[in-house]
Amino acid sequence: MKLALDHVVLEVRDVEASAAFYRRVLGLAPVRLAQWKRGEAPFASVRVQRETIIDLFPRKMWRNKRRAENPNHLCFTLSATGVAQVRKRLARLRVPIVQESPRNYGAQGWGVSLYFHDPDGVRLEARYYRKKRG
Repeated sequence: MKLALDHVVLEVRDVEASAAFYRRVLGLAPVRLAQWKRGEAPFASVRVQRETIIDLFPRKMWRNKRRAENPNHLCFTLSATGVAQVRKRLARLRVPIVQESPRNYGAQGWGVSLYFHDPDGVRLEARYYRKKRG
């Protein structure tokens, strides 16, 4: 049995702003954004990879209608160059890095991470794994 992550759902205040943020910072392409704008889809998404998307739920779809209820954080794995590019984009967009860790455990072992927040305060982690020597 092959198991893969299909999607994650985030409750967002502004679907368009969130889609734009994920595109500018992480390069994630919007999915069904035009259809959502026309009222043809209940929500839009951004594509992480072929098999995985992040759904961007507008307020009318929130579980608690008064405030968003999101996960602790989401982690994206990139190359070292990719994390450096994210760092540059964050600086250009004036999005603060809230934490950095040179040794942080994840699905593939120990990696190098930096953390920042999306427009809804969801904590995001961009990390890379050093190549094993030997």
